[in-house]
Amino acid sequence: MPVTCKNRKSEKKVIPIDSSKRIGACYVRVSTNDQTEYRPDSQERLVREYAEKNGIYIPSEYVFREPEGISGRKADKRPEFQRMIGLAKQKPAPFSVILVWKFSRFARNQEESIVYKSMLKKQCGVDVVSVSEPLMEGPFGGLIERIIEGRGELYSNPPGLS
Repeated sequence: MPVTCKNRKSEKKVIPIDSSKRIGACYVRVSTNDQTEYRPDSQERLVREYAEKNGIYIPSEYVFREPEGISGRKADKRPEFQRMIGLAKQKPAPFSVILVWKFSRFARNQEESIVYKSMLKKQCGVDVVSVSEPLMEGPFGGLIERIIEGRGELYSNPPGLS
């Protein structure tokens, strides 16, 4: 089953894929040059390895990589994030899952993380999955996800330093 993708120049490109695979997106962000373990290439490699093992195909057009130094605290300050969300809102959504290395790459602001993940799931049918922080299904999985998000926000904005 071929998939039609638009690249950044709005040129349509038909990509033949195995119809048993889901189409996914990859979101990559590094907020400081000191975060060597978070290097964009490393994040993308780990996401692609996860995708391959889990039957997810990520076209290059759906790799969203912020310029280095972009903070995850405010979604409106992240152009690639906004472009990804805009594509996800299309009917039908061109991908069914957004893969991130860690949830903190998706957002460092817990409120925005919850709002965007909820909107993506309910309105677009798009899941957000951390490839390094697996969650169980059900209420306990949701609780663990909120704790991970809260930890990320706390790391980004420690008490007493705001």
